[in-house]
Amino acid sequence: MRMLTMFALATSLGAVTGCDNSAKSGTLIGAGTGALAGQAIGHNTEGTLIGAGVGALGGYIIGNEMDKKRAEEQAAAQAASPTHQQNRRASEVEAENARLRAEIENERLRRELEAERDD
Repeated sequence: MRMLTMFALATSLGAVTGCDNSAKSGTLIGAGTGALAGQAIGHNTEGTLIGAGVGALGGYIIGNEMDKKRAEEQAAAQAASPTHQQNRRASEVEAENARLRAEIENERLRRELEAERDD
């Protein structure tokens, strides 16, 4: 039993280092922990499999929520950054310039049409 526990922990730790987000890591950690708990409680394969499934689900849910929170924090930090503020302002100025150019062009065309009517 001790050897199985050590193998499961080593496998879980090895697998976790290759994960790129908390949802995947949480799934693996939860499955490993759940399998160990299921084996300890049920002392059979069925208990181990049920524990692994429940643990994987719980680990995924927790890891996914951690990923969502991290993404929200990064988005908030980016929105508050000076570079983002400057880019947003530059976009606003560019849009205003385009609007003014279109307005000037419309006025020029209107004057041309009026001049043609007067001729």
